[in-house]
Order: sequence, then structure tokens, then C-alpha cells
Amino acid sequence: MGEEDPDGNGDGPAADEEELIWTCTSEGSSTTISIQGIAPVVNDTTDGIYMEGRPSEGTGANMGRLNRDEAQVAYTQNFDAARVTNEMEPFHDLDFELNEVMHWLTTPWLFITTDEDLESVADIEPDHRVSATQTGAGTRDNLEHALDYVVDDYDDVSVDFTDQSGPFQEGTLDVGVVPIMNFEVEGAYAEEQKSIVDLHVLEWPDDPVAELEDDPMVEMMEIDASELEGYASVPDDQPMMTPGNAYNFVTRNDVDYDVLYDTLHAMWDHRDEYGDIHDLMTYHEDPEMWTDWSYPDVPYHPAAADFLEDIGAWDGAEGGRADE
Repeated sequence: MGEEDPDGNGDGPAADEEELIWTCTSEGSSTTISIQGIAPVVNDTTDGIYMEGRPSEGTGANMGRLNRDEAQVAYTQNFDAARVTNEMEPFHDLDFELNEVMHWLTTPWLFITTDEDLESVADIEPDHRVSATQTGAGTRDNLEHALDYVVDDYDDVSVDFTDQSGPFQEGTLDVGVVPIMNFEVEGAYAEEQKSIVDLHVLEWPDDPVAELEDDPMVEMMEIDASELEGYASVPDDQPMMTPGNAYNFVTRNDVDYDVLYDTLHAMWDHRDEYGDIHDLMTYHEDPEMWTDWSYPDVPYHPAAADFLEDIGAWDGAEGGRADE
């Protein structure tokens, strides 16, 4: 057996196993927990494949990991995918062709505060400490891009969205964010935060929302925050609009076909075990979930395309099939 990797989910690969590293996001996030939970199932039911889920600083760091071959599959979102395909900084000098693998989740992001005097994102002042997720997360760039439509200035700080309770209590964070996965699921970290501090959901003003909806780099999503439990207050007008992201797994075109194809089939074949790993995974019991919110400008890796054909999900895929 290989040496144990403290950042992953088990021992390293054996000498005769092909490594397939999936770089995810924060260690305590639902995505990282889910991939680390399914990886042992894949490893136990395939020959010659070693899948491992590793946490990362965030989606913004994952393209670099792909580029350096530190990972073969990476968690990303629509904002970074667009920056890669349009060769925008900081992804203007990558040495690989980006291919899509599968849709993972769709997430509206709510801006939250412990300050009951703040009702809207427009109420943020220059001295308010705001964290639109942690430094290194591509989501941070996306949410800050959206904030620029509404707020001229604020104190930009970096706090992991899974670990905001302490900074809120200490007064070092005024406005943070929370993801509502697939429009209804909150991570355990969010429930913990709500149990420790009173959190108020901020609204987005109508005029900036209209402008943001015309921005091709931003996904504005509708969510009914009144259906969420445990918040001290939510805006009166529901449903509300807020920035969101389509989070998908992507890869390099040169990743081995058989390794990726067999891994995806092993994940699909053991979908009856998803609920034991994380509630988030149960959405993927539906084949249509694997191609939901796909990126129209990113072609699918041939192995992923063939897998999606096999499970009857290919009709929902955008972007087409990449060349082998």
C-alpha cells in the first residue's frame, strides 16, 4: 500500500493502481465529505483504480491543481469555467483542455449578518467586514463581482464559510455567506452557526438584480428564504433573488478514458448507498441530476459522455463531446 495522505481519505494507491484524485473544496463542506465517502466504495469495487477526495482552499485553487497534475478531477463553478474558456486571468495560461465530467449541485448564496440594522446588501458600509467565502475560492471572486454592482466599498476579509460562528461572535465579521445547496439543503456548519448566533438574511435591491441578470458571468437565482428554518429574519418579499453558482466536476482532456469511465460507473452502480454517505448525494439517484446546469461552452470528456449515454442522461448535457 502507499503512504497515507493526511489530506485525503485513506492510504495511497498500490503500485498497480491508477490514481484519480478529486480536488474538492473546504474540508468540512458537504461536497468534500460526499466525495471522500464514495471514494472507498469505488476503490473496493473496481480493479486498478484508486479514487481519493481531497479538500482544497476552494474552487479557485483547483484549476491550478489540474494544471500541475496534482488532481485529475476538480470541483469548479460556472464563473471559473467561463474564465477558463475565455482565457481570462488568472486562468489565461493553462496547459490543458478543460472537459466536463458531471453536475454536482446548484447553490444560491445568501448574504447573512448578525447586525439586525442591516436589511439589504446595499446597507453595507466601508467599515463593515465582509467575507464572500475564503481567499482562494472561485466563488469569492464571483460573489465579489456581484457585490460590486451594489456596494462601492467594504472591509474585505477572508473567512471560511464553514467556520463563521467564531468571527461573528468576536466581532471580526459583519457579513458572511451561506450556500443553500440545490435550493433546500444546508450543511451541518450552517445549522451550527444558526444555533450560536442570530443570523439575518440580506436582500438584493431590484435595480442591481436587473443588471446582474444581464451579466453572462453571473447566475442570479430565485429562492424562497421563508422556507428555511432557524434564521432570525429574512426579507419580507419572497421569493428573493440572490447570486448563485452551478457547481460541476471537470477534468483535463488527457485523463485516462478507462479510469474515469469505470469510476463514474462504480459511483452510479452504488447509488443505493448515497444516503448513507450524505443527503446531498441522494439527488444523484436521478440520472438527470448528472447533467443539470451543465456548462454550454465546456465539452464533456469522452469517458463522461459515454457514461452519460449509458445511464440515459446524455440528452440533458450541453457542451457536446470533446475529441479524444
